[in-house]
Amino acid sequence: MRSSRAAAAVVAALACLPGGAAAASDATPSRLLVTAREYSLSLSRPKLRPGPSIVQLYNFGEDPHDLRIRKRGSDRVFEIGDVEPGETGSIGLKLRSSSRYRLWCAIPTHADLGMVATLRTKKKRPPRHRRSVEQRLQLGR
Repeated sequence: MRSSRAAAAVVAALACLPGGAAAASDATPSRLLVTAREYSLSLSRPKLRPGPSIVQLYNFGEDPHDLRIRKRGSDRVFEIGDVEPGETGSIGLKLRSSSRYRLWCAIPTHADLGMVATLRTKKKRPPRHRRSVEQRLQLGR
């Protein structure tokens, strides 16, 4: 009983801090799983929020595959090296707001055979206003 009161007090104190609990969730990276097989790339979602991200490549195929990622209009290329069948590789990167990224397998002929995809980022939204615990209690919520 005493530990649950202490935990509630900590949660209430965090909610009253500037940014509250939202500040902690802003630092949590978005995740994208890219599944590679002969000869396609499948994204777990078509859009991610901008900011820190983790992209994972799972090779569901029979041949080794890799992954290259480039923002439209940029020369910088991010890379997950060769991933053997049944294995997973990953990379951390920071995605820009309102952007499109081209993903492809750079093993010769794989992109030409269809191992390409496009990822988009959502527009960055302003932080939501969070009510303090006291404000919610006054409103009866």
